[in-house]
Amino acid sequence: MPARTANLLPTSPTALSCAPAGTVRWLCRSALRLFDSVPLRTLPPNVITATAMAFGLSSVYQSLAVGDLQLAAWFVLLSVLLDKLDGSVARLLKGSSEFGVQFDSFSDATAFGIAPAALIFAAARAFAPAQWGPAATVMGVSATAVLAAICLSYAVMTAVRLAKFNVTTAAIGPALFLGLPSTLSGGLICSAFLAVHEHGINVSQPWIFSAFPWLLLFNAALMVCNLPLPKFKASSQPALRAFQVACGLAVYVLVPLRLGFGVVLVLLLGYLAIGFAWLGPRLLRQSQQTGQS
Repeated sequence: MPARTANLLPTSPTALSCAPAGTVRWLCRSALRLFDSVPLRTLPPNVITATAMAFGLSSVYQSLAVGDLQLAAWFVLLSVLLDKLDGSVARLLKGSSEFGVQFDSFSDATAFGIAPAALIFAAARAFAPAQWGPAATVMGVSATAVLAAICLSYAVMTAVRLAKFNVTTAAIGPALFLGLPSTLSGGLICSAFLAVHEHGINVSQPWIFSAFPWLLLFNAALMVCNLPLPKFKASSQPALRAFQVACGLAVYVLVPLRLGFGVVLVLLLGYLAIGFAWLGPRLLRQSQQTGQS
């Protein structure tokens, strides 16, 4: 072998062992250059957001493929908890990012738009076949077609609401929502479904399930309307703050155990009733007066 060629080859055991390791490191560095580098502190909130999206997709699968509608509803409620958690974790770790905001919107569209629509589509056909079954009609039109149009409209309006929220937050300020948030809409629909289903009302009074598609349509309108709703903030009053903490702990403990859907339903209805009827308009007037002054 020529001397020049021999000098290019590793001759010691150490050199022989280092050559593959160096190649692996080079390949890893080259592969990593193909992807964006992100701060580690942004990973936990985005992982939580991805988990919420996974629960939303699993809910769709349970509704349309498996037929376990109760589990599908619980998956959406778990997504509600995770949707509230990812923002808190991002603020705690100072890991908020524009990517996280956009990713959260896609997750919400899946978990609180597509998943509840799939749930109600399957539930209405299963529990109210006289009104929404294959042979039924609504004003001379196939009930299946009407039901599909309602569910699709709800999913689309959820996406519209999320886009509207992203572009109007700076204009209306941090204290208010305009319209019903998609998270609350999904939680309200699924907790109401569980309340009806768990108590066997679907068997004794199937007409209640025939009304769920219209509730879906009503929520779709609420999501894109301009009714003001105050954001849920921690109170400065000790007694009220303790009540808020107790409610939050109850929800975060009971929902993963598939318990407490009634608590979720009552809290959501109370929050929406008080917010839309009293607090929201008051805060809107205050913000308008501040802007004029």
